[in-house]
Amino acid sequence: MNEREWIESIPKFECSDGRQLKFTDEFIKDKLKKALLNEDIICLARGEGRSKILNDIVFHPEILFDWGEKSVHAFLNNKNEYLRRFCDPEIIDKDVMIYYITKYAEELKQYYRRYIYLRGNEQDVNFFLDKLIKQIRREDDRTELLCVKEWLIYALHTMGEKEFKKITPCISCSYGTNRFNIAQRFGRGYKNNYFVLMDCWVDKTEEGRAYKRTEYVNTVLGRYGLKWFRNTHNEIMLKYGIFPQKLVGYYLVDRNSTYKYVINRHYVDEWERNSKFEIGDPIYFEQIIDFKNVEPYNTIYEYDGRSFSIAARRR
Repeated sequence: MNEREWIESIPKFECSDGRQLKFTDEFIKDKLKKALLNEDIICLARGEGRSKILNDIVFHPEILFDWGEKSVHAFLNNKNEYLRRFCDPEIIDKDVMIYYITKYAEELKQYYRRYIYLRGNEQDVNFFLDKLIKQIRREDDRTELLCVKEWLIYALHTMGEKEFKKITPCISCSYGTNRFNIAQRFGRGYKNNYFVLMDCWVDKTEEGRAYKRTEYVNTVLGRYGLKWFRNTHNEIMLKYGIFPQKLVGYYLVDRNSTYKYVINRHYVDEWERNSKFEIGDPIYFEQIIDFKNVEPYNTIYEYDGRSFSIAARRR
């Protein structure tokens, strides 16, 4: 099904806080369809079927819709302050980057050899890290250095290195008319019959800051002799997670059928105040950080439209 057919297939809507909806199904479906025509945003989907995360989404909707779906950066604790500082948003420390490149030099060479599909002689593999280190020392563009740092974290994550095994800087979503079908594959995984498909969006003007498309990442990394993977899933990588202001709701899928669509209560609030509010319009609500209410996260990030910072951290 394409994304319009997914909308049409919704059998019922529920508000995330359990209140009775004052709108007809057609009113909400019309809002979802209008979002597809909004030229200022990119509509996204993400599938999730892992049992622990799924249970938090379904049975503790206040976490998802008040705090969003976070990348694993938000779970970092204070046991390794050096590592956590390296992974924090917007911190660019060339010496730390070079430290990790040097520490995992042989492993990174193997990763480069396996995933970059290098066409050349073995000498190119042996010297690519030296070249990378020299380019990092010369580079003064923070945006490019940040992209390289995030590639390094992702590479070490996919390599399964102990320090980075459970760390990845971004959370992946798919875009395009086929987005829910792609998300469904990841939500279903190998054996999940019960999963959710998150329905969210990003502002087109925020590329390179709030999110990166695969093509963008490959363009930047190409200047360093590096490469991301091919864009086989219409992938967009959101930095640090899906913020709740841009999470419209989720499809709950039971086996091969949509069971219901759960709407973010903050969107329902906006529609109750103003029926002309559209998906993609700015939305604001107060987030009072109390770590008793934002389990299981250890860090809460904020974004001001230009850069990310840490709003609060569990001590």
